[in-house]
Amino acid sequence: MEEIIAIIMVFSIPLSAILGSFYLKLQRLKIEQGKDDQDVKTLRQQVGYLMAENEEMQDRLKNVEYLLSQEKDSKRQPINMEYQEEKIKADNHSKSY
Repeated sequence: MEEIIAIIMVFSIPLSAILGSFYLKLQRLKIEQGKDDQDVKTLRQQVGYLMAENEEMQDRLKNVEYLLSQEKDSKRQPINMEYQEEKIKADNHSKSY
């Protein structure tokens, strides 16, 4: 009987050490995976912001292109700055009364 207990004790110590190291490695991997998941979430959020900003910039570019094409199509007269200044003075003068 004592021989069986001795044999079980001899084999159980290395077996428990192997299982213990396996468990510790598994826990380390879980912790590292959790950090990686947080990094992935952060990167996905940043990509989402960049995609939204890209769409906004594309819309703005389309608006600018539209305005430039309208300017080319129409034969606009250049703005007469002297006339505009006189008009502003007249408006200011009429507001003061």
